[in-house]
Amino acid sequence: MYIAYSNTSTSHTPQRSASTSKGMLTFNLTKAVIRFVIAAAILGTVFSFGAMVQAYAGEGATASSINVSPSSSSINIKTHEQIVIQQGDTLWDIASSHKNRNEDIRSYILKLKSLNHMTNSALQEGQVLLLP
Repeated sequence: MYIAYSNTSTSHTPQRSASTSKGMLTFNLTKAVIRFVIAAAILGTVFSFGAMVQAYAGEGATASSINVSPSSSSINIKTHEQIVIQQGDTLWDIASSHKNRNEDIRSYILKLKSLNHMTNSALQEGQVLLLP
């Protein structure tokens, strides 16, 4: 394989005319403006979508959506007696000592579990139970 090399000492660098560089500058500036406008549109869309989600997410819990009539100005908050579980306590013992005289122990235990969001009858020492 034969490769020919040229041994010329003249260097040729291309020269741009003033009109060509002005055109390139205008083209680059236009390209930058278009990129900025597109980025601004995308960011505006993202932020407005986030604002809409935030506005509609809390719509059900706003104070303006709750209708309070003047006759219901006295709020009846029922407070429940609380007990702290000691070692050896069971729901049956608690129900038998705190139920009404004519109430069934099993129905009282169901009320206890429901009020305290219990799924089983397991109690732990130090646990606080609300009594119905």
